[in-house]
Amino acid sequence: MKKKELMTIAPLEFTPYLMRIAKKDKPVKSNHWIMDKKYKYGRYLRVKEEKGYLVISIFLAQFVRAGAKQPVYVVYIDKRANDFITFETDTGKWRNSMLRNLDWPGYLYDSGTYISRRDEKLVRGYLETETGDYDGMQCYQDRVREQQLIARHRKKTDVWDEVMKQVPGKPKDWEQWLLKNVVSEHYIFYKYKRGGATEGYCTHCGRMVPIQDPRYNKSGVCSRCGQEIHFKSVDKSKSIWTEKEAAYLIQRCRKGIILRLFEVTMVLGKKDFQNPTIWSYETKRIFYDAQFHEEPYYYGDFKNRGARWISGDISYRKVGLFDYCCLLTKGKVYPRTLPALGRKELKQTGLIQWIQNNPDLNPRRYLNIWREMPVIEQILKVDLPKLAEEVIKNPANLVWRDVKGGLAKKLEIDNARLKRLRKAEGDIHVLYWLQQEKKENLCLPDDLIGWFIENGILPEDLAFIHDRMSYVQVKNYLVRQKGRKKDSIRQVLTTWEDYLSMAKRVKMNVHDEIVYRVNKLYKRHSELVKYIENNRLSVTAGELEEEYPYINDILPRLQEKYEYSDQTYTVLAPRSVKDILEEGQALHHCIDKKKEYFERLNNQESFILFLRKTKQPDQPYYTLEVEPGGVIRQKRTEYDRQKKDIEEAAAFLRKWQEAVQKRLTGDDLALAEKSREIRIESYTEMRKKKVKINGGLFAGQYLADILEADLMELPDTEKQAA
Repeated sequence: MKKKELMTIAPLEFTPYLMRIAKKDKPVKSNHWIMDKKYKYGRYLRVKEEKGYLVISIFLAQFVRAGAKQPVYVVYIDKRANDFITFETDTGKWRNSMLRNLDWPGYLYDSGTYISRRDEKLVRGYLETETGDYDGMQCYQDRVREQQLIARHRKKTDVWDEVMKQVPGKPKDWEQWLLKNVVSEHYIFYKYKRGGATEGYCTHCGRMVPIQDPRYNKSGVCSRCGQEIHFKSVDKSKSIWTEKEAAYLIQRCRKGIILRLFEVTMVLGKKDFQNPTIWSYETKRIFYDAQFHEEPYYYGDFKNRGARWISGDISYRKVGLFDYCCLLTKGKVYPRTLPALGRKELKQTGLIQWIQNNPDLNPRRYLNIWREMPVIEQILKVDLPKLAEEVIKNPANLVWRDVKGGLAKKLEIDNARLKRLRKAEGDIHVLYWLQQEKKENLCLPDDLIGWFIENGILPEDLAFIHDRMSYVQVKNYLVRQKGRKKDSIRQVLTTWEDYLSMAKRVKMNVHDEIVYRVNKLYKRHSELVKYIENNRLSVTAGELEEEYPYINDILPRLQEKYEYSDQTYTVLAPRSVKDILEEGQALHHCIDKKKEYFERLNNQESFILFLRKTKQPDQPYYTLEVEPGGVIRQKRTEYDRQKKDIEEAAAFLRKWQEAVQKRLTGDDLALAEKSREIRIESYTEMRKKKVKINGGLFAGQYLADILEADLMELPDTEKQAA
């Protein structure tokens, strides 16, 4: 609708006749819960047809009683375009809302609407509605919106419906195949006789079969077809719905192929067991083009407008207003369409072979994996079902190369090893060992590989020792150390690896045969556990010194520049990493638990110093984190706290900063500037990420705010800032 054209159409004004009606219509008390008053006519309508448009002027009682002649809203309806629009006179805005969604005063809920008989006849004739009153106008707008909604939906649904036209019909024997091959719950129905019934009707056979000693709900096996069944007395049985099971139908279509997923149930009516109904509900359709790109559809409710095929993918199905159930995905595949597909569309996929080896499967999952790992087709075709099964279950576990050539090359082995893999009906673990064998240019006996696999050991599990011992030596050592112990070989291996890890921690030479091939493994393991428990700080200090090799060079240089004392307080520098760890342990703060302090020390970004009472120099008091120029980042005592006594030490720390500044070299100042830049950048990033403290005294507060509040800048810096 063209708004410029509509603005050329003048709306009708309120007439003197209508004004007399409105003046007489005094408000009375309303019983409606929204408003306390009502009118006989809360709304007045005037209608005209001009330039092909129906123009409806709407007036409100409260305004016309005050003398207003202009309408509140003007509704323009174009029957030709099947559309409408509303002009709001007080704001000058156009609105696409329906009448019921406009802004109305509360009294209209209990008031009527006035329209003359002439205007009502005009509306009815123009809109072709049953009535021409206000309700008739609303009905028309509802119809328009419904048609518009359908038109919008059809832009999507028409495309989907066109895709669905290529879906072929189901095979003629589809239901019979479902009954015989998919439905797993079957029954033998018998009529009770004294002495026991001798025959019954098998739902799987579809005929009468001999039976012996049947009892109601007793499990058994059909004497003719061998199907597992439950006995049911005809007189006792009610209607039966078997559990839902999945079935797949793969067919050729215009795009390529279609994979159809069904949920299948057998329904047996009461005393009508010889005529079972197979109920198959199709839940998904997956279309594949020549490159096996997916285009999935599911059957479900579309926009609350009924069930249909919808483009997209879901893993559940709605079964009521609020309940959902997971879609079944593992089921049997209808076989009679496969030979033709196997000669063309599915020829290079290996899917046919996978179906033959697995009666219950998810073909879609297989095709998705094959698309990413086409080597699975070759694995199946050389008859390696165990390996294929493991790859389908966990594709990431297969180590392979996407290169041209045969299967052996792709699996990173050679043809001889591929032959051994096939002979052994090998799984992924055998492949790992053959890959390792090829990588090291070894030839391991099959029984040795089998022994390792039997004990749950893979090549990667032996990486910690294989640089010093052959696989045969490893095996012999494990067997010898196990002896009569109840531990498994795998547990012995774990103990061995743990022992060497601890030996490395305490600086033992783990490349010395006496150490790595220790005679009494369990005894030496226990000894090391006790030693580390008794010397935890020393061991940890050794590990930190190894990880941060510059610390031992940095610590001795701190004494001359940063140690300072008066009669009350003393600043000391640690002599070793162990000193720092002991400080953290004594004060129960985080200095001995967080590696970032040692990393900053190793990079000379900040140093750790100790604030002590001069009369008690060996008693931990406060721990300081200090930048190379003397800026104090943190000062913490027991449990990461600050007490009021630190305020008493503030004057001393100022004197200490002044003394330190006089000792600094050009290199120190360069380090100090770099440290300052890193600090500012770090605080900015913390604020950006809104990092908060999780626990303790400052729980819930922003970390940057706490650190900045603790910051003690240099005296000169503060003067400059002021």
